[in-house]
Amino acid sequence: MKNSLPRFPFTLMMLTLLGLTAIWTHTHTTTISAEWLNRLGFAPFDLLALNLGRLFTSAMVTAGGRVFWEALGMVTFAVGLSEWLTGSRRAALTFWGVHFSTLLIESLAIALPMHWFGMSLGSLVALSRDVGPSAGYFGALGLVSAHLKYPWNLVSGGLIFIALEFALLHVSGNNNLGAEVSADIAHIIAFPLGWYSSKLVNYDKQYTTIQSQ
Repeated sequence: MKNSLPRFPFTLMMLTLLGLTAIWTHTHTTTISAEWLNRLGFAPFDLLALNLGRLFTSAMVTAGGRVFWEALGMVTFAVGLSEWLTGSRRAALTFWGVHFSTLLIESLAIALPMHWFGMSLGSLVALSRDVGPSAGYFGALGLVSAHLKYPWNLVSGGLIFIALEFALLHVSGNNNLGAEVSADIAHIIAFPLGWYSSKLVNYDKQYTTIQSQ
């Protein structure tokens, strides 16, 4: 008899990495320090300096405290559900593919061009260091939404996207919230990327059915 319970190796790996990094940086209890933010965080200007490792490290640490536990919950829910529905390989590719794509799109298509045109919001985002796995888990959430049956895939996708737009509008007028604006822009990019990624290849059905021998 094969093990009929769904397994979540990628989700468990991400939770472990986030937990270990949080203990290392003390962000499981307190807000991330300026030192750790400057060491691990990512800002669009880092691309110009070829600090490409920050594309990875920024997803391994959170802003800390309550945000850390919220991130663990979202990874458990969104990434875990996407892994159960589509398989570990697909969940991992979606998480990291959307994470990297989101940061590159936000940097090269939005923040840096706006900065070069002299727009203060673009400069604010281009200089702001951000951390967290939210682009990846919003991509996974988009994949889950797209996997729902019609019309709930469209309804859920539309409602979540509208909510993300309202979140951006709520903080975009405050010039002191560069990291928050950067994060909300990333969410608006990441969710539809995850949603549309469902059209690229077929789902792995073996993770959605209980098999026995």
